[in-house]
Amino acid sequence: MRSTFFLSLVVFLASCTLTSLPTNAATAIVASSTTPTFPPASPETSPNFNLGSRVYSIATTDQIAFINAHYQYVITPVLQDNMRQAIQEPRLILYRSIQGTWEGFNHFDWDYINAHESMFEHYQEKRIRTVWDSWLMNADDQVDPDAPGALDHWINYYAVTASQQVYQFHYDGLFMDSANHILNPRMVNGMMPDDYNDADWYRGRVDSIRLVKSYLPDKAVIFNGLHTGGGAEDSLANADGGMWETFAVLPSTGEYQGLKKWYEAIELFQNYREKNALVMIAKWRGLTEDLQRRQFVVASYLLVSHPNVIFSMVDPDEDLFTNIFYYPEYTIDLGEPLGDFEIAPDQSYAFRRFERGLVVVNPYDSQTARYPLDGEYLQAIPSGGGVVAEDGTWEGSLDFQPVSGALELPPVSAAILLTP
Repeated sequence: MRSTFFLSLVVFLASCTLTSLPTNAATAIVASSTTPTFPPASPETSPNFNLGSRVYSIATTDQIAFINAHYQYVITPVLQDNMRQAIQEPRLILYRSIQGTWEGFNHFDWDYINAHESMFEHYQEKRIRTVWDSWLMNADDQVDPDAPGALDHWINYYAVTASQQVYQFHYDGLFMDSANHILNPRMVNGMMPDDYNDADWYRGRVDSIRLVKSYLPDKAVIFNGLHTGGGAEDSLANADGGMWETFAVLPSTGEYQGLKKWYEAIELFQNYREKNALVMIAKWRGLTEDLQRRQFVVASYLLVSHPNVIFSMVDPDEDLFTNIFYYPEYTIDLGEPLGDFEIAPDQSYAFRRFERGLVVVNPYDSQTARYPLDGEYLQAIPSGGGVVAEDGTWEGSLDFQPVSGALELPPVSAAILLTP
């Protein structure tokens, strides 16, 4: 049974462009384990992983204990004093969407917002609803903070009220969902705002992130929008971090986005991880059972893993609004990385070496890669994983298969190898 603790918990860092009052979750570094096969209880998370798990639920006390043991960041939309008391170890981040939001969402005074029509985007003089049934807010409705009536403008109102709530409830920062630098027509069912153009939208988004950060100088500000094209350099320069949602997957179809987009994401994480907190979210249907895809996603993360890179992997076939996700791969301890990832001379694969092994990734969608091994390794073979139960346990294990000679990797696959 669920405890009466009744925290409407959303665990960081996982998502965003959501369908109802959403949030995300992220990660914990704990001591590592080197046992080859793990029981279905809760082994410790490897230091190679900064994990994220997206959850919408009234969490049990056991699930909260699991969160405290395995995650570094928790995002919540809940405005409660006892939230800070419950989340002990992770940094606690307030969730708020800046692009589209829901009437009745208690972060906002909707009587006040509805009295200021300029806060909304319009199509043929009517407010625009997004595909998530939220209102599309005016990305360019911003004035000088000292101007009379500044709070009558959406971006100013958002920045001021968000900062007040972060400080009031002693949260560690703010997560700005849907901070897309270009508005995709699919997101608004083709009803683009009157007089919309990409340049003005982009400028408005960069300016809004800059303003929000000015109200939270000593708190973390992380935006969701790296995956939408552009915005990395300008917005990351004005925030503490950013999220790349739906890593390697087309949100509309769930299919692999291909080599070009994969490299774009990997290079961004590589280039910005020293200065910014970066969140990689993988949402792929059937991920729990499709071990090839899972290995591909996990190994891709390990190519760029770093204390500032946070990882979340969820299966949309499960209920994303009630579940915490955890996988046995998260217990694999490769030791310290021995450098950055490298690309094969023929560009058919990427790899990265660690103290106790290596990862090899074939990101091509139509050709097999052949990696020559320099000795015998143990290839990690996971089974199980996925949803964390209400009692804080999960079902999953690892086996290790000896491999040597040449490693054949089919398209969109990877291997995690440990030295014996």
